[in-house]
Amino acid sequence: MKKFKFYLSFLAAFALLFTSCSKDEDSSTTGSEMASLSFGAIVEDLAANATTKQSDVGDMPACSDDVAAYVEIVLMQGTTEVVGTTADPYRVDLVSGQVFTKEDAALELTPGTYSLDHFSVYNAAGDLLWLAPKGGVLAQFVDNPLPLTINLGAGVKKYVDVSVICYDDRDVNQYGYQFFELDLNYAFEFCFFANYCTPEGRHYPARYSVDISIDGTSLYTGVVNNVGRDNNGDLFADPVCFALPDLAQYGDNEEYIDYTLTLLDWTEQEDAYGDVDPIVISGSLSRAEIMANFDGADNVEYEHVRFGCE
Repeated sequence: MKKFKFYLSFLAAFALLFTSCSKDEDSSTTGSEMASLSFGAIVEDLAANATTKQSDVGDMPACSDDVAAYVEIVLMQGTTEVVGTTADPYRVDLVSGQVFTKEDAALELTPGTYSLDHFSVYNAAGDLLWLAPKGGVLAQFVDNPLPLTINLGAGVKKYVDVSVICYDDRDVNQYGYQFFELDLNYAFEFCFFANYCTPEGRHYPARYSVDISIDGTSLYTGVVNNVGRDNNGDLFADPVCFALPDLAQYGDNEEYIDYTLTLLDWTEQEDAYGDVDPIVISGSLSRAEIMANFDGADNVEYEHVRFGCE
């Protein structure tokens, strides 16, 4: 087994801190006051935790001596992405020589309950150093894996500790992430568009859901396309696009990405096709099949799927 160096937790750093804005002591807090949010990273002592917990990890993640420079986050409120997105997490710089974030205007927020759904720490060169697990086998080694609930009161400046684990080149599912949440540099864009034909032969744009997996590991589940009526009064259905991994261990013609499209009812708009018996279309994709949908470097043709049509 390799000999790894582990970082001890910064025990005294970044305690939760509440400070009120300047005001008379007898004045009440109003809902219009903003709250300020900052984050600190605590690197978990995996060597100690591993002696008390059973896992399928094998060798623990190796730590780097590089200096942390910034973090990337995704902050949610309910199902809405408030700061950053899964496809494009928000960068917040760290205070020089420290592992807590600088003040950032994007983290001046209205009071309420938020959820931290992504937290990763990078060096100045953009190399991933530490990652807050949000599932997978490594989540057992931290006290508070993501998503982390954050309650923000009016007028407070809140520091939130985030437990992180050193990152090395291993299956990101062990951290509870999927490939596209950490690195889109080696991903394809692939889009589906679908029609539905009624038993009478009338064609409609289709409302449908998509599931995508690799070797039984889910990448996307239950993604539903957007449908509606346009300004001309016509029914429309948008295509749905995905980032799919270009995995070197599979040959160009080896199908490794499995997909399932399921026809859904469309009852929201008058003259839509209404309730239907579900129709399922499944298939698999290889690198060559995905690349065949590219028209030049950037333009991607939709994979046109037809439910109930010859």
